[in-house]
Amino acid sequence: MYTYALSLTRNRESAEDAVHTVICKLLKRPILPVGMRPYAFRCVRNAAIDDWRSHGAKKEALFDLEAITMSAEERALWRQIDDLLYELTGDERETIILKAAHEFTFQEIATLRRVSIHTVASWYRRGIQKLQSMIAEKTK
Repeated sequence: MYTYALSLTRNRESAEDAVHTVICKLLKRPILPVGMRPYAFRCVRNAAIDDWRSHGAKKEALFDLEAITMSAEERALWRQIDDLLYELTGDERETIILKAAHEFTFQEIATLRRVSIHTVASWYRRGIQKLQSMIAEKTK
């Protein structure tokens, strides 16, 4: 959920606050919702967007690369991926992160975003095509 919140807020502290707020609210509920995973992510999304609206966006890395043990080459590759993801629209980036990093199905993303599954599939397809195009341009 943190990575997802970070992709929306673009700020580590705001992402942490959004996740913390949601977890605290969920722990206070007497009964958890049936579709817990999409529900929790939707709550994180709402909290992150509220924070973004009140504080604005500051671009920080999408992934906490310092917290992961990796080589310098791997870290450089992930920084490039991070930069490419921010060149996508918010809908495309969010869909790709939910699908690739969190293994959401298109139906779960549609439920979370409250849009049709066809819209989600379209965002994903366009985002992947843009990423492929950007990667092809950089490798020429």
